[in-house]
Amino acid sequence: MIYSSTILNTENGDFKVNYHEFDSGNCLTLIKGEINTDEPLFVRVHSSCLFSQSFHTIDCDCSKQLISSMQEIARIGKGVIVYLDQEGRGIGLKNKIKSMEYERVHGVDTSEAFRALGYDKLDYRDYTSAAKALHEIGCKKIKLASNDPRKLEFFSKNGFEMISREKLDYETNEHIDKYLETKKKKLGHLI
Repeated sequence: MIYSSTILNTENGDFKVNYHEFDSGNCLTLIKGEINTDEPLFVRVHSSCLFSQSFHTIDCDCSKQLISSMQEIARIGKGVIVYLDQEGRGIGLKNKIKSMEYERVHGVDTSEAFRALGYDKLDYRDYTSAAKALHEIGCKKIKLASNDPRKLEFFSKNGFEMISREKLDYETNEHIDKYLETKKKKLGHLI
């Protein structure tokens, strides 16, 4: 259910922002343009990443994905970003910091750190609230901006017509390239 709404003024124009509350969790939708249930809509389902988005770390592409999504939505004039508070692939901020420290000290990638810290999966995120929010605002046909096959499969199986997978364009660096290679090899991302 939409709990509150306002207009958010951004560098990429105005977005309507809704705060959604569900039993499965809370999320935000940032919407530009009118949603027509018969038209495909550009959608980015994005998980929070404090260090990239607030402190501009150079070894993660989360901030770049979010900015690129907002720019693309501004360019085409309509679209939705669903913003989920699922830090560290769903393990939470305090455990993400543990994982980052393990990576730093032992020179391993994220997947190896997760395993060493006892996580049996590499991604604990749940997209149920995102699906509920998208249904609530009237999305049916989506062009999903994601490289994550789990995300693509989830939305295909939860009442959305998947029109296309959209790529995001942004600059990387050697740290991000290494991270993206891990996502590709260990998580099967379509990079």
